[in-house]
Amino acid sequence: MLILMFVTTLWLAISVVENRYQVRHLYTQLQKLEKQRDELNLTWGRIRLEKSTRINHTEIERQARDQLNMKMPDVVDIKVIRE
Repeated sequence: MLILMFVTTLWLAISVVENRYQVRHLYTQLQKLEKQRDELNLTWGRIRLEKSTRINHTEIERQARDQLNMKMPDVVDIKVIRE
């Protein structure tokens, strides 16, 4: 009976150590994944901002062409002024 209790106690102690190791390992993975998620969220925010900026720019160009009859000047019509 005493041997059975000793083996059970030893098995439980080893299980506790193994579980603590797994918890630490999983927590480290969680931290890495949360950092990656945060970086991806920042990138996604930048992409959305860039997309909205491009859409607005494209819309302004379209309205300038259609409503105001504006167009990009030809290369020969562009003059660069330097001070």
